[in-house]
Amino acid sequence: MWKDIKITNVSGIDKLNSEFEVWMVALLPYAKMKIRVYEQQNGYFFGITSVQLKRKFDGDFESAIGHGSTADEALEDTIRYFNEMVEDDYPDLDELGLKEDEIQYVDWSEF
Repeated sequence: MWKDIKITNVSGIDKLNSEFEVWMVALLPYAKMKIRVYEQQNGYFFGITSVQLKRKFDGDFESAIGHGSTADEALEDTIRYFNEMVEDDYPDLDELGLKEDEIQYVDWSEF
C-alpha cells in the first residue's frame, strides 16, 4: 500500500484524494474555484484552493488551506478558511464580490 512506502530520500507521499468545483457566484469574478484534497501517509487530509487571494498585509497571493481527519472535513475547513481570508482582507466587500486584481488562479499545470 502506498502509505507504507519507505524509500531513502522520500520524506512523505501525498495522494490526491478528490477534487471539487466550488461555486461562489456572488464572490468570485469567474464564479467558481477548484479545491483539491490530498491524503497524507499518516491518514490526515488537507485541501488547497485553485484561487489565490491577494493578501492586504503583504500584497502577495495566497491559497486557502484546510485540514481534517476525513476528506469532507478538509474540504469544509478549506472553504471556511477561504471565507475567513476574504472577511479579514476585504471587510467592506460590495455585492459585486472580489475584483479580478484581488485574486489569481493557480496555473493549470500546477493544479
